[in-house]
Amino acid sequence: MERNVVRLALAPVAILAGGLFMASNVSASVVGTLGTGTSGTVTVSLSSAFFNLDPAATGGGNSDVTNGTSLGFAGCVYTGSPNTGTAGCLAAQEGITVNNADLTLVAPSGPNANTFLTFAAHPNLVFSINWPPGPGSPNTNCSLANTNGASCSVFAGSPIILTYENGDTVAGLGVVGKASDTGVLGLATGSSYTGGFTEFLTQLLPDGMAPTPLNIQDYFCTGPVVSGANTCQASDFSSGKSISVPDVGGSFTATVLPEPDTLAYMLIGGVLIGLNRIRRRT
Repeated sequence: MERNVVRLALAPVAILAGGLFMASNVSASVVGTLGTGTSGTVTVSLSSAFFNLDPAATGGGNSDVTNGTSLGFAGCVYTGSPNTGTAGCLAAQEGITVNNADLTLVAPSGPNANTFLTFAAHPNLVFSINWPPGPGSPNTNCSLANTNGASCSVFAGSPIILTYENGDTVAGLGVVGKASDTGVLGLATGSSYTGGFTEFLTQLLPDGMAPTPLNIQDYFCTGPVVSGANTCQASDFSSGKSISVPDVGGSFTATVLPEPDTLAYMLIGGVLIGLNRIRRRT
């Protein structure tokens, strides 16, 4: 009789375990880290970041896949080491198109937001972007960003963070969104990713000044001066001033989170296993 009780208790657990396995199979399968780079340039103004064509991108694009990418998805199984170049996987320098080339302060249309990153040789692999990107730094007085690690944003609401680094600047832009290997329609149940772009600015600015956070703010913004730094006014956003920066790199890590129904299966299964143990002791 006791064995029958045990079998009856284990039966629902087996059923639920099968349901859990099936749920995990239908979940998004994009997982791992995508590295991006460019042999082209990005032109940055107060209101946009325009990704110019990357001459090294295989298949076309304004960015490309870097060595060391370890992204698994349908047709590409990540085996624990960088898989760039493996059959079915992303190959080094495969072309990537970033947001149809242009990131602006204006929210993208739905189709553009859903095709934030697309790939020349893998049309079903797509990354979306949640709007707005960032956030930027709460400090908009870049005169205070004058020691290593100190940061600012040029104006309130800017998603780009400027960090002082030995007299130069590291510019960073953070993004989050979804990743799918079944096209745009798979984004709703896709993997979640976090990541962004970084660039180390070392070249002189167009006005001949060193690329410190303060000098970048003063280049773009014409006043009034507050606490030693220029502030931006409306005319600065339409001034046409820009900086072209090379070799902008990106890193985006996708993870698969349990679906709500999967969590329910796990909880119920755990309760039933506990009940089974209690019955076996009695």
